[in-house]
Parts: sequence; C-alpha cells; structure tokens
Amino acid sequence: MRLVFVAGLMMVAGIAGLIEDDHYRPLPAGYFTPGVGGAPSRLSETAYDLLRIGGWTLVILGGLLALVGLIRLYTAHARA
Repeated sequence: MRLVFVAGLMMVAGIAGLIEDDHYRPLPAGYFTPGVGGAPSRLSETAYDLLRIGGWTLVILGGLLALVGLIRLYTAHARA
C-alpha cells in the first residue's frame, strides 16, 4: 500500500516540476526588452532541460510504481 502512495507523491512532484519549468523557460538568443532594466530571471537551457527530464522521469516512474503496487494489491486480495 505504501508503494502506491509513494508513486502518487512521485507523480505529483513530477507534474509540479513540469508546471514550474514552464515559468522559467529560457529566452531565445539575442532577446532584449526595451525599457526593462536587467534580464528577466530565467533558467539556463541546461537547467531547463534537466528540470523537464526530471519531471517526466518522476511522472513515468511514479506511474509504473503505481501499476506495480496495484497489481500487488490485487494479487494479495485475490489469494485471500
């Protein structure tokens, strides 16, 4: 049962990471906003890619763990 809860938490964390990476998408090269002092706070392309890959990894692994946990629960109840 704990496996299913941990998998759910992993999926929620992955989805939160995917939502958050959209706010910090890197700007195109040569981007300049006239009249705005300083560059907007964005992630570098490498950090952005790592955040996206990490988010999708958490979602996929969480889904697989949830599936394995639910299969274990089903087989345990089927034996009883």
